[in-house]
Amino acid sequence: MSRAEDIFNTIIADGASAINEFILQRQAEELFLDFKRSADNGSGKRLHQNDRNNLARAISGFGNSEGGVIVWGIDCSPDVEYADVAHTHRPIQDVKRFVSWLEGAVSGCTIPPHAGVRNHPIEINESGKGFVATLVPKSNHAPHQVVGELKYLIRAGSNFVPTPHGVLAGMFGRRPQPNIFETYITPPAEVQIDERVKCEIGFLIANNEPGIASDLFMQLTTISFLGDNCVLKLQLSDQDNWKGQFSFSIMISAISKPDVRLPIEMHLQPIHIEALIGPPFTKRLSIRGICGSGQSPPRIFELSNSAEMVEELYNKFIEKHRIRTLTESDMQNFVGDVFGIKRDDR
Repeated sequence: MSRAEDIFNTIIADGASAINEFILQRQAEELFLDFKRSADNGSGKRLHQNDRNNLARAISGFGNSEGGVIVWGIDCSPDVEYADVAHTHRPIQDVKRFVSWLEGAVSGCTIPPHAGVRNHPIEINESGKGFVATLVPKSNHAPHQVVGELKYLIRAGSNFVPTPHGVLAGMFGRRPQPNIFETYITPPAEVQIDERVKCEIGFLIANNEPGIASDLFMQLTTISFLGDNCVLKLQLSDQDNWKGQFSFSIMISAISKPDVRLPIEMHLQPIHIEALIGPPFTKRLSIRGICGSGQSPPRIFELSNSAEMVEELYNKFIEKHRIRTLTESDMQNFVGDVFGIKRDDR
């Protein structure tokens, strides 16, 4: 998950409290975050031209860079260190209507249009007032030109600036690169005779950029695992396509064989784990990983949870099992919840 997506998902999850936190902390605009006050607070009959212009510049600038989030309904100004910081709420009058206007404007803001733009309303009262978060992910179809200005922008610090010739030439002439990241398969949990719960996770390597990846690799290291009554096994999933190495039963490394390649929107599973968990839970769950390819930088990730949270999840799960109210959804979600895997990554 990119930094922009992480910010956007946090805003979705926390709602108005995330907006309030920006104000309280005097959050500065930065590479992945931009605050915008609507020119008319969304009170007109259509999207104000100034708002449309700001949207177009953000789509070009963020889309041509590493992505970013615009939060509509926050006023910002320079602080003593000359950084633009969030300081005042300026709510949109009707956030659902404003989202509709934004979504209708996206396709006409840039050439080519950016199909990945998403908007999320945050209502703060029954009248529909609130804020809007707009996610502009890094684009696979860059460069994007601002309609009207005929400029190609990139994000530099907290500003959108014209793209230097060398960067623009690279966008046209560069060979597509892969973007490698981890994702997971979590089959339903199973309760054993001794009331330990069997959990399995398949660790996948995925690619969401046009470049084809080779020389893929993944490594997992068990830092700590819950307690003496819990068992964790690291295993190589596919020996036909991967070479693996184990170290003291706490680390596994896998690298793809020479003829294995990974195109866009595809994934491979080099490693999976099997675990039995049951009380007492005396240690934190912590598994660290790294993955990447010969054409992309490595990505570091971690699965973690506290012993207290795992105990709470376990007790609720076993209680439902005893009274025979466990659902398929409970068994499906248990593994991801225990290992701290976000729902979007499963």
